[in-house]
Amino acid sequence: MKKQIRAVLLAAAAFAAASTQAATYSGDLLIGFTSQSGNDFIYDLGQASALTSGQTFNLSSALAGFNLTTVHWGVIGDKNVGGIRTAWTTTGGLAPSPIPSTAAWGTLDTATKSIYQNFPLGGSGDSFSISASDDNSWNQQTINGSLTTQYHNVYGDPNNIGLGSDNFYSLIANGSAPSLLGNFSLGANGTVTFTAVPEPSAYVLAGLGLLALSFRRQLGRKSA
Repeated sequence: MKKQIRAVLLAAAAFAAASTQAATYSGDLLIGFTSQSGNDFIYDLGQASALTSGQTFNLSSALAGFNLTTVHWGVIGDKNVGGIRTAWTTTGGLAPSPIPSTAAWGTLDTATKSIYQNFPLGGSGDSFSISASDDNSWNQQTINGSLTTQYHNVYGDPNNIGLGSDNFYSLIANGSAPSLLGNFSLGANGTVTFTAVPEPSAYVLAGLGLLALSFRRQLGRKSA
């Protein structure tokens, strides 16, 4: 009987330890929403490299309690791949500031990991709600927090307000200029859509197409 009780206690202790273990951040993109009161909502979008233009994320049920015309929302993420430290962020306006060094990148990585530890499991599609007053909420980390280690204090505010589009950039931690990758847009139905910026080759092909069309029109006028 004692052995059975001991086994039950050990199993309960193991379960408790597993349930309180923080999710490990592996470079996924996070999208967060806050009304700056009540609870924030944060969702794992997966790896930046897996994004496809036109990809949608249906968050309508999770965002049902938010006023989408006034909600603050944005996307952040970072990853070290073979020593190349990259960060991704949205902005509600101007392009983000360059990341001057790996040390500066490390501060925003630490802030992102602090947010991520609240995910139940981690990984694409996972999500959680958290009080807007919590130090690791979207509100405190990206907008209002006073801690020097919080995201908006070590780098910037990634948020847009309300419906519409939020430009999405990538940055390398060497002081180089940010690269515009596309934008995320929030629809009135609670769906978030990613739209990529066309590759330079697409612009070239489009330009050639316009030239060809213009040439055909000129030929048509001459033959008329």
